[in-house]
Amino acid sequence: MVAKNHGQQEVEAPTSQLQAIFWTGRQRFIFSYYVFYGILDVALLGLVSWNLHKHGNTWTNYPDGMYYHALGLGLFTTIFTLLFTIFHWALGHLLLTLTFFASGVFFGTVAGILTSTPFGHGLQCKNPVESFPPKYQPFYHDCRKVTATVGLAWALFALSVLGFFFMLQDKYSCVSKRNHVYIEYVAPEPKKHDEEEA
Repeated sequence: MVAKNHGQQEVEAPTSQLQAIFWTGRQRFIFSYYVFYGILDVALLGLVSWNLHKHGNTWTNYPDGMYYHALGLGLFTTIFTLLFTIFHWALGHLLLTLTFFASGVFFGTVAGILTSTPFGHGLQCKNPVESFPPKYQPFYHDCRKVTATVGLAWALFALSVLGFFFMLQDKYSCVSKRNHVYIEYVAPEPKKHDEEEA
């Protein structure tokens, strides 16, 4: 079977569903994007799950309630986006766009809250335990893992924002129509005295 691509060149059409996934550069890009997104999501799911499993499901086992709830939101978001990543091929543009938007908000919230902790920057992990606030000292040995969690959450936030704008661009055509906000001023031609007399 022969099909025409955008350049109107005749190319061989895909003969299987698997071949159809990798038929165009756009499809290869989208497939690679979701594979990378899924890998980062599974890594973050592992770190958040490990942290929640180690310290328990009571907020008093953590430095404060905000830290605990950020981990809970991270757990929900990673499971949500893992399902979204696996089944993205069956979803429409509108649902994909909204899901990327929601994921960006959730991952940004998790990353922002955990960045505000003393473990939010990896350069602080080599400091002695006494340099941390007392409520964070029992969690000193988790510093590197929390830093990795923050980094993955920021990366997934960025990928979600990029995915959101890609879906908008893919769905709607953004075409430049003009170079000026206002209509350019064109001076009227001077009137001739002959036309006024007639």
